[in-house]
Amino acid sequence: MSAKESASRQPASSSKKRVTGKTPAATSRTKKSATKKAAKRKAAAKPASKSSGGKRRFPVVGIGASAGGLEALEELLGATPADTGMAFIVVSHQHPGHTSLLPELLGKCTEMSVAEAKDGDRLQPNHVYVAPPGGYVAVMDSVLHLMGGPKGEMPPLPIDFFFRALAQDQKDRAICIVLSGTGSDGTLGLKAVKGESGMAMVQEVHSARYAGMPSSAISTSLADYVMPPIAMPAQLVAYAGGMNLYGRAQHGDAASVPLDLEQPMQKIFVLLRARTGHDFSSYKPNTMRRRIERRITVHEMKSPQEYVSLLQENPHEIDILFKELLIGVTSFFRDPEAWKVLAEKALPELMAVRPENYTFRVWVPGCGSGEEAYTIAILLRECMGNVNKPFDFQIFATDLDAEAIEVARAGLYPVGIAADVPPEFLKRYFIKEDGAYRVRKEIREMLVFAQQNVIKDPPFTKLDLLSCRNLLIYLNSHLQKRLFPIFHYTLKVDGLLMLGPSETIGGFQSLFDMVDKKWKLFRRKETAVAQMLPAIPAQPVKERGTRVPLGTFTPPARPVNISSELEKLLLGRFAPPSVIVNDRGDIIYIHGRTGAYLEPPIGSPSINIHSMAREGLQIELAAAMRQALSHDGDVVRQHIRVKTNGDYEYVDVSVSKITEPESVKGLLMVSFQLTPLPQPIEPSPGKKGHKAVRASTERVQELEQEVLYTRESLQTTVEELETSNEELKSTNEELQSTNEELQSTNEELETSKEEMQSLNEELTTVNAELQSKVDDLSRANDDMQNLLNSTHIATIFLDNDLRIKRYTEQARKLIKLIPGDIGRPLGDLASELRYSDLASDAEEVLTTLSRKEREVQTRDSGWFLMRMMPYRTAGNLIDGVVITFVDIDATKQAEEAGRVLLLQSIFDTLRDPALVLDSDLRVVKANATFCHTFHTDLKRTERHLVYDIGGGEWDVHKLRELLEQIIPRKSAFQDFDVPVTIPEIGKRVFRLNARKLERETGLPGLILLVMADITDED
Repeated sequence: MSAKESASRQPASSSKKRVTGKTPAATSRTKKSATKKAAKRKAAAKPASKSSGGKRRFPVVGIGASAGGLEALEELLGATPADTGMAFIVVSHQHPGHTSLLPELLGKCTEMSVAEAKDGDRLQPNHVYVAPPGGYVAVMDSVLHLMGGPKGEMPPLPIDFFFRALAQDQKDRAICIVLSGTGSDGTLGLKAVKGESGMAMVQEVHSARYAGMPSSAISTSLADYVMPPIAMPAQLVAYAGGMNLYGRAQHGDAASVPLDLEQPMQKIFVLLRARTGHDFSSYKPNTMRRRIERRITVHEMKSPQEYVSLLQENPHEIDILFKELLIGVTSFFRDPEAWKVLAEKALPELMAVRPENYTFRVWVPGCGSGEEAYTIAILLRECMGNVNKPFDFQIFATDLDAEAIEVARAGLYPVGIAADVPPEFLKRYFIKEDGAYRVRKEIREMLVFAQQNVIKDPPFTKLDLLSCRNLLIYLNSHLQKRLFPIFHYTLKVDGLLMLGPSETIGGFQSLFDMVDKKWKLFRRKETAVAQMLPAIPAQPVKERGTRVPLGTFTPPARPVNISSELEKLLLGRFAPPSVIVNDRGDIIYIHGRTGAYLEPPIGSPSINIHSMAREGLQIELAAAMRQALSHDGDVVRQHIRVKTNGDYEYVDVSVSKITEPESVKGLLMVSFQLTPLPQPIEPSPGKKGHKAVRASTERVQELEQEVLYTRESLQTTVEELETSNEELKSTNEELQSTNEELQSTNEELETSKEEMQSLNEELTTVNAELQSKVDDLSRANDDMQNLLNSTHIATIFLDNDLRIKRYTEQARKLIKLIPGDIGRPLGDLASELRYSDLASDAEEVLTTLSRKEREVQTRDSGWFLMRMMPYRTAGNLIDGVVITFVDIDATKQAEEAGRVLLLQSIFDTLRDPALVLDSDLRVVKANATFCHTFHTDLKRTERHLVYDIGGGEWDVHKLRELLEQIIPRKSAFQDFDVPVTIPEIGKRVFRLNARKLERETGLPGLILLVMADITDED
């Protein structure tokens, strides 16, 4: 969020900005006012009252400040009312062992009780707690705990530490304020507060004496308010009032009313979907509700309907809400024990069974700003070194938030990550750049960051590791049930699934084996039956480059309950014992008792109807299923003799293709129905051998039935064979035609191949030449850089717009340059030079194409020889200006010393008496001739007024007037005669000449007075 956007959220009415604090200057107070103040503090210090609902809960404000923060703290607390109902904890950067005067100074600015925080203090509203110097402060169950400071080379980041502890303890009642200071302390803590739906305020950059901490916090775009400290109290009071109104802060308060968000929240989801293309209606309602409530409180609105109207009128607020809903807390090596299990147990086992030069594929959905993805990359690189096998890595990290993806791609993080990353990894895989850490290039190149919606966009497949930590907790159970089959589908055999400590696979134990129960690490399981997957869009996610346009993917079909659909279908018609199968015979659903017709086969378990069919049923069943698949309508086979439990039964088999509903269309329903035994022909009663004839007759009927069935089966097979032959003939003709086309295409490809080979050889040659040029250019660049640094000459290269192109390290001592200043105009940069015409002279050189030299002085009186000249390319084109600064301070000092020595020698060898006077006309130096002529010595002359020499005879009004005008007017005088009486010699007349000594003499601001004896000239 920009400062401009945040400023627009400040209260419009100045009457809300209530300033009740006293300034330090107002120390004159009457006894009566002091008594009233003490009474107010005593009232404010009373513990929070209890209501019927339990303890009164109140907002807790953490304030972080560093260099220049005292003024901001005085403004903030001085304007804060004494009865806000909030507790304030001030954390600043102070050296351990330092006696802090901060509680005393802040106590003069506010009517609240101010004290240094002590171990075990329970937070109370309307109190200010100041963290002691050194060490860290944490809060748990609203009780302060003083902790030890960092050890080793880890930078002290007390503000980040406290903000994180505050977020974990106070959740949505946490408020953090970042004030003036250097560095980036407080940025990661601010993210943690926002992750728990807390509120964040940041001081405006232009109002801060040191803008490092505010700028870093604002760059996260998570600050709710960006304003000067004096405006913060009014906004705090308004925000807390909204919390109280909706019951978020003080549960059980009669004034608190629940916020009815049921209908407005659905409207908000519609507006979000229309604006962003993402549907939040299936996210957990409590999380969505809490963050929408916070936005309503930020805008100081009284009803959700007002907020819906604001969203309709202001699409930018929809973008802010969208980002608010996506805020997730992430950090490097979060839950270190989980990463230890992955690195020491799971990954080595997986790498041991993978071949050398194998490409590991990893997917990290919901990666946020990339910390977890880089953590996995580091661990993979470490494990590869431990198993001593070379691998390639492809890590796909995706998220909904495009801004977070850009941050992750840059790989630049605040120095606060030093508290999360182990020191050896920080040294090995990060580079420190201007108060931040950047992930090294070899690690960044392992990752591909892309914007993706894991719910509706197609997944990455053939994965070895899928890390989905702390994403599922935001989704409802319906979405989770859709995602786990997809995760199973995307993983390879033995692939690993890593979840967050608060997440579980639920009812999908059949898909994954447990690797580590505590840290939710699972391994993909091969299942006998593939789970029903929701429809996956065919369009792939863009892995690089531009953002995937919203709305281009077809959302997955809603999962269908096959069992309920088939049960409805069977109940809708007369259905004896039946089995629903697919075209391959795999059983999908069983209805009724089918054990008389189907039995499990011997050996490996199978659910295919062909392998489970009992003796006598297999041939007829296969023929009926083939006929049902090729023709519409029911296929019936009657009086099939089936062996069951050592006896034979006759059964009618009916096979029909299911045409509706759509979810089960194309499946086959196989029904079984027992039929009575065929009645044999009764022999005449008078004949002998009655039983034998009857048995023979039954056997004949059985054989005739089998022959009939065999004939029908053969006829069906012949018809199918003839149809297949015709289809094969037609296919053969098409294949012959296709073959001819392929031969022609192959000839064209051979020609193209030869051309491509020739072109490839040319490209190889060109590439080798370019590589050689690149190597030469790289060496030349290194040589040039080393040459420039070894000369100790500060050099600045400007383009034709006088913008910074490049500079040497020495130039940073003269011009305040940082890497981010590349491309900035020269005139916008502050310098240490007493030289205001730097930019104008550079423009003049660029215009006239003439070089310019000048000696310039720094603010600490150092001297440099500046040279400006046009920058000429190899083609004799002007492409900017080159400015060099050569250190001539030693030369200037030597010149000045030599000049002073020379003037001293000349002064001492003058034949005429001479004096050197300062601006007060006191003698600074007298030469030997003067002392000899006037019979005096240096002790009686130097540091005396010139008028006091010779008993006051030099105190002539005209002479005084002439001498006093020399320095202010830079004047001189000549031939001024003065009579002087010299002891033992008598009266003499001297002609005086005087002038101001210039700067070049090395004695600026002094007067040289020379006198010549002209007594004898008369």
